Amino acid sequence: MEKTQLLKEILDSYTEEDWALLENRNSSVPVNESNRKLLLGLKGKRMRLRGSVPDAEVLRLRDEVSAFLNECWAEQPLAHKYVIDSRLVLTFLYEKPMHPWESVKYYSVVRDGKAEYYCPHKTDSVICGFCRSHFCEDLYAGWDTAAEEMREKYGERSGYIKRALLEAGFLESGIIETSELLYHDEVREQCEKNLCGAYGTTWACPPAVGTLKECRERVEKYSRMQLFSKAYAVQDTASLEEMRDCMSNFKLCAGELDKKLKGKIGGYLMLSNESCGRCKKCTYPDAPCRFPDELKHSLESYGYNVLELSRKAGLKYINGQKTFTFFGAVIYDEN
Repeated sequence: MEKTQLLKEILDSYTEEDWALLENRNSSVPVNESNRKLLLGLKGKRMRLRGSVPDAEVLRLRDEVSAFLNECWAEQPLAHKYVIDSRLVLTFLYEKPMHPWESVKYYSVVRDGKAEYYCPHKTDSVICGFCRSHFCEDLYAGWDTAAEEMREKYGERSGYIKRALLEAGFLESGIIETSELLYHDEVREQCEKNLCGAYGTTWACPPAVGTLKECRERVEKYSRMQLFSKAYAVQDTASLEEMRDCMSNFKLCAGELDKKLKGKIGGYLMLSNESCGRCKKCTYPDAPCRFPDELKHSLESYGYNVLELSRKAGLKYINGQKTFTFFGAVIYDEN
């Protein structure tokens, strides 16, 4: 089938009522903003597109996404059409990812009346079977190679951690020997100034983490640090709400990483970004941590200069304008 023919078939299936529904943001049928804009951008267009697509793949994608939506989003059958068509357009006409590329997991939910749809074929380490995007190939196809290179250079555990990091959503990581780590009194002094508001309020930050000497002794039980990071694109870097959302996602990904490592690499210490946030109100200092096995101290609380760490590990500290980048670390022994 020619791409132009597929586009014509999709557009011909839309009635004036369908277009009106897409244009009405307050409609009772939830259509997420990206799908809405994608489909409305095609209204009235009869453009000619180069190339063709296999009929069988178009039918298979339509059927499999439909089956997925019938199972996971059965309560909104009228919205299925718009999800399916937008996937066809992205995959076969524009050859772009049919799923949000920054997500590792997929799910389908409705929040605040808007549908969030994630590709049912996207898994931890496998590109969607339909995906024609070179971006996805570059992003996911090299995971085995990256893990193997880390394994050959540093050892089995380092390679395992590298693969677990990729699967948890951390695409950048690098090795630092713990003997090379520097502990800065002035970084801890910044914590004590309480500019972030976390000092003395959480088990993840000073003074609950102990003295700088105690932190150093805790780290020096191990020989290696694998520093990792995750960058987030935002609308406004001055927005506290956006920053908190990104920090929250980083902590969730760190939790996923922790699950992948427990029982697999022996003892290790994991550090994350600022504060904790697991509980609405931390028990510190009145009672023990509710989740001590899941508690992750912050990098800064150990006196680390994160810019310095990023340079040692070969990671970008800043990933462009309108981005936030957060860092964490797995500290472990290779043997």
